[in-house]
Amino acid sequence: MGNIEKTKLTALIEDQSGKLTALKTENDEKQRVVDEKLKRVTEMRTTSTKEQDRNNRNKKNLAALQAKLEFIESKYDYSSQAKGLRIEDFKDLQVSNSNVNNAIEGFTSKLTTCQKEIQEIETRKSMMA
Repeated sequence: MGNIEKTKLTALIEDQSGKLTALKTENDEKQRVVDEKLKRVTEMRTTSTKEQDRNNRNKKNLAALQAKLEFIESKYDYSSQAKGLRIEDFKDLQVSNSNVNNAIEGFTSKLTTCQKEIQEIETRKSMMA
């Protein structure tokens, strides 16, 4: 081999070595990106699995509670509450309502008086202005 061929071969080897280094750097960067994405996917799958398990537990609890509610509603005798009521209960309720109405009546009359006084004061103010 001649000197010229060796020089060309050396230049070709250096050129290819530079390209190889550039490709290795590019591949390393791409592999780093892939590894980061793979890590995120793994974390998301773990989170998804946990949330799916939690969702399944909640669905089971909901189904159990709904079955319990249906059982209670089907077995509960609502008429037993009505059977226990007496006329005196209604009379007591009426008396209680009357007492509340009387208490509120005093309040409403005082409120009406205050509103009239405020209206008179507002009227006087508007006349003075």
